[in-house]
Amino acid sequence: MRKYKLYLPLLVLIFASCKKEFLDLNPISTIAPGQFFKTAGDAVTAVNGCYASLAQSSQYGATFEVLMEARADNFTDQDPSSNAGQNYQINRYSDNPGNTNFYNAWVGVYNSIFRCNTLLAAIDGISMDDALKNRIKGEARFIRALDYFNLVRLWGAVPLLTTVTDPVNAVNLKRDDVAAIYKQVEEDLVFAAANLPAAYTGTELGRVTNGAAKGLLGKVYLYQKKYAAAQTVLQDVINSKVFMLLPKVADVFSTTNKYNAEILFAVRYAKGIANQDHGFWYANSQTITVDTTLMKAYDDGDLRKPLSESVKPTGNANIMPRKFLDDPVNGNAGNDFPVLRFADVLLMQAEILNEQGYNPTGDAFTYLNMIRTRAGLTKPLTATDLPEQGSFRLEVYKQRRLELPFECDRWFDLVRTNRAVSEILANKKVTLPAFRLLYPLPQQEIDIMNNKVTFPQNPGYD
Repeated sequence: MRKYKLYLPLLVLIFASCKKEFLDLNPISTIAPGQFFKTAGDAVTAVNGCYASLAQSSQYGATFEVLMEARADNFTDQDPSSNAGQNYQINRYSDNPGNTNFYNAWVGVYNSIFRCNTLLAAIDGISMDDALKNRIKGEARFIRALDYFNLVRLWGAVPLLTTVTDPVNAVNLKRDDVAAIYKQVEEDLVFAAANLPAAYTGTELGRVTNGAAKGLLGKVYLYQKKYAAAQTVLQDVINSKVFMLLPKVADVFSTTNKYNAEILFAVRYAKGIANQDHGFWYANSQTITVDTTLMKAYDDGDLRKPLSESVKPTGNANIMPRKFLDDPVNGNAGNDFPVLRFADVLLMQAEILNEQGYNPTGDAFTYLNMIRTRAGLTKPLTATDLPEQGSFRLEVYKQRRLELPFECDRWFDLVRTNRAVSEILANKKVTLPAFRLLYPLPQQEIDIMNNKVTFPQNPGYD
């Protein structure tokens, strides 16, 4: 049975209970699916378990910060010994398929997909309000879409599972085309956008909204250069007036102002509650530092610069970016991780409008200047400063780096814009082989499947 355990937690579900905060990572049961799904409350509990999977250390709790940020150029790992040097290897492009970060992320994401697929397969058998049923389906399909968006960006072609696959059929799993995976992601997000509410309140705050689904769909379209489709859904988000830039950028990350008006979707945590808090992101030893090229890219008056500066948490000898600083309880923090926020939407829309045609008086300049003005850069940019499409494009790329560091966007931005090799060489003085734009599949998976035709390793890692 070991051959299939990475995809299938076999016949058990481990879902989360619902207490004061909807996201509770403490499992209450290990139950056969056929015995569990009886009531609407069971469906809510199950979808809470889907959210909880995102918060685990194998995803946004720890590993994604290594795979999605350490790979880029916003901080430098100078510690070749901790964790057997595996994080250092990712930062320095010397990693191999046996690196446990790959295995942990792969298993964690597919566990999340399994939870979503199990819920989606069972929920139609529950007698419950149709609107609530479709909302829960929308939540699960958003999470599954996010899972596959992360998988395809990290590894390229991966197995596409939309049903619960049993061990007998798992032998036929293969690496599906990237185009097929993106098609499924789009379908899931379109469904979610059509069936989710605009907002939640109280203990429901943090569930996926239709604005979050449209925002992620716009990003998915952007990655595929489907600019017209991306423009439409992102403009819907902007025009909805549900989300806005906070007047002070530091307030976006305040632990007393969580899930504020700028957050489209975040992975939620609760400090001081076992299994709902997390270790400090990007804090390890003083040999891991914010890269000097990032700090030098900020103007002196840029209000975002202090958020990227290295500081020490209370009672902690390590250092970390101020953006995610929190007063620890039992050594852990409780920040939410911002997966998508309104500043990102504005920058994506500015990029998309410019890619479709430079306009010196259009909305692209408006959205770009909204980000700069909030950052304290009081001089609006005009066609005099950015006289053509290429210069505007580079300014958007610059603002994305300055606005979104440590939020798991930088590496993917470099890859999707074909700048990874040149930027890594310029900023880190390291030669990045082009094959390392994708990670190797975990060696455990290659060994288990043992089929070079349907389940080959990514080129360069054999």
